[in-house]
Amino acid sequence: MAKYIQPLLFGLSIWLILNSWTVSADTATPKHYYDFPSDPEGQRYHRFFPGPAPEGLFYDTRQKVIANIDDTPEKETIVSIVADSGHDAFAGNWSHAFLLILDETETNVPKKKAFFRFLDSATSDLDTPAKAVEFQKPPFVFNLGSYPGHGIPFKLVDLTGDGILDVWFDLGEAIAVISFQNGEFKVVFSYYMNPRHQSSEYVDLDNDGIYEIKIPYSIYMVDLPGVRYLRWISLYKWDGNTYVLNNERFYAENDEFLIALLGQYNDLLVRYGRYEPYSFYLGLVFYYRGNAAMARKHLQWVVEHAEKRDYPQTVKAEDYIQAAEFLLKKLAKSRR
Repeated sequence: MAKYIQPLLFGLSIWLILNSWTVSADTATPKHYYDFPSDPEGQRYHRFFPGPAPEGLFYDTRQKVIANIDDTPEKETIVSIVADSGHDAFAGNWSHAFLLILDETETNVPKKKAFFRFLDSATSDLDTPAKAVEFQKPPFVFNLGSYPGHGIPFKLVDLTGDGILDVWFDLGEAIAVISFQNGEFKVVFSYYMNPRHQSSEYVDLDNDGIYEIKIPYSIYMVDLPGVRYLRWISLYKWDGNTYVLNNERFYAENDEFLIALLGQYNDLLVRYGRYEPYSFYLGLVFYYRGNAAMARKHLQWVVEHAEKRDYPQTVKAEDYIQAAEFLLKKLAKSRR
C-alpha cells in the first residue's frame, strides 16, 4: 500500500498546481516591484515617452510581470509606470498612470506592443504616444469620490474564459481590464468606484469559467446622522466583447441586500424623514427585482418631493429626479 502513496501524493500536488493556474496566473507569475524611481532597470522603460516628464513630475516604474497574455507562444512584459509628484514619491501623489505591454527582443531592447494612459488628473500637458483610457460611471451612481488612489498594482487572470490571461489594473478608485481580443489589446472594462466599505472583486458566480465583476460604491447622504453613506454594488458580466452592467441579476435575487437596506436605514428615516438618495436607490432595487408597484411608489416620491439643493461633488437633486423620471417612463412602457 505504501508504494502507491508517494505517486498518489505527487499526482495530487501536480493537480493542485495546475488547478490553481487555471483560476489565476497572478499567484504563479513572478512579479518585480521597484522600490526606487532611480532604479536603472525600471528607467529603461521610460524610453517610450517622447521626452522628460513635465515640470514638477517624474516617471516612476512601479511593477513588472513577465507572462503570456496574447495568442502567441512568447511571453510579454507588462509594466506599470506613474508620473509622480516630486514632493513624495511614495505617498500616492501621482497624476498619470501608464501600462506598457512589450516584447523583449534578443537584442535586449524591448519592443512596444501596447501603451495605455489612465486618469489624466494633472493640469500639465503630457504628450505621450499612449492610448488614453476614459473611465465611466454606471447609470444612476452620482457620487464618484476622489481619485487617484495609492499605488497601482495589477493582476493577471483569465477573466473572459478564453484561455488567455487578462490584466486587472487597480488604480485605487477606478478599475480597468485589458484583454487581448480579435488580434489586439483592448480596454474591455473601465469604471470608477467608491470603495469605502468593501473592495472591488472578480468572481465566477455561476462557475462557468467566466468572471463577473463587482464594483462597490458609497452614496453620500447629506446631513443624516448615522447614515452618511449608502452601500451599493454594480455587477458587470462578459458579453463576448466587453463587460456590460447586469444589476438585474445582482439585485433581483439578493434578499440579503434588500433586508440590510431596509433594516439599516428605515429606523433613522422614520425619525428624520424621507430622503431622496435613499428613496431613489430603494426604488431602483425594486425596479431591478421586477416589483413595479413598489418601484413606482419610491421613484414617484423622489419626483414629487426631492429638495432642490446641491450635493457634494456637483451632485444635484435634479439628478435623482431625472433618473427617477426615466425609470418611471420605462415602467409605463412595460405596462402597455
